[in-house]
Amino acid sequence: MFSQKRNWLQNNFLCCCLLLFTLQWWHCQAVTDQVSSLLQRVKNLSKSLEKQSSTNLNLHNLQSCKFKQQSYKTFIDFAENVEQFNSFIDYHKECTSIYASGSTSSGIYPIWFNRGFQFTYVYCDMELVSTKKGWTTIQRRMNGKINFNKGWDDYVRGFGNPNGEYWVGLENIYLLWMQTRIIHKFIGGLFLNVKEPDFAVDLEDWDGIKQFVQFPTFFYSPKSFQYRLNVEDFPRLDILNYWTPVTHSRFSTPDVDNDENKHVNCARDYKSGWWFEDFYCGQSNLNGPYPKYRQPMTWGNIYWGNWRKVNKNETALRFVSMNFYHSKP
Repeated sequence: MFSQKRNWLQNNFLCCCLLLFTLQWWHCQAVTDQVSSLLQRVKNLSKSLEKQSSTNLNLHNLQSCKFKQQSYKTFIDFAENVEQFNSFIDYHKECTSIYASGSTSSGIYPIWFNRGFQFTYVYCDMELVSTKKGWTTIQRRMNGKINFNKGWDDYVRGFGNPNGEYWVGLENIYLLWMQTRIIHKFIGGLFLNVKEPDFAVDLEDWDGIKQFVQFPTFFYSPKSFQYRLNVEDFPRLDILNYWTPVTHSRFSTPDVDNDENKHVNCARDYKSGWWFEDFYCGQSNLNGPYPKYRQPMTWGNIYWGNWRKVNKNETALRFVSMNFYHSKP
């Protein structure tokens, strides 16, 4: 009798684990409800084992009961954490919704990627100088502690620390861009009125001069197209009101040359990964080597074209961040 009951409890425990893993991978509300129900059942099974361990004098069976009790306790603790975290998974896929939920302090937050079925920690800038609040930071330079002269694999995965200098990763940028696009209509098998997320850069030089540049529309391609970045709309009322420094470029690194300049390897020469163009390697490189104090801006460090229109001294940049904003439908 005890052997049959033990097998029944063991089978139920395996079912519990299977449902929990299903919840982790597929993130389905229906499965979440099942786990909540299953959680109560496991608690009841745990109580049943406690009674058995107090009445069963067989040493082998007693040890088996105690082992299962510990297993059930582990499951209960984990499942309760899943329940508490589920609301965060459902609604926080970028920093805009985090800000809207009442978390208005800048800092590190986990966001969920639908396509990647994974969490990634990012820096949410809730205080960026803009009428829009809750920007997701995908790149940040502030002190030169992180070396940005890295290869293709590092730039795809991401590197650094979101609390300081970091690059969120080319693949993560693509996943974020895909899930923050807003599709208003689906007619005749075609998507119409697609609203891309806003893209902005925040800049400050060693003289303390600041500039915020926002691009209302941009497009980003997957790995099969070398993460090409296409900026379509020129920024208005700022230093770049007649051209944009990053347009129609594939991403390059020192070990993977995707730029269209056939004579040089821009990423290798300028020691970073970036969307270099064919004409003199383009007009920007925000991943270049970090400049020294009050050093002039050159192609040998962090570079943003036409900065002299903001500061005639053309002092090098000490702070840079690249950011996404998810517009509401």
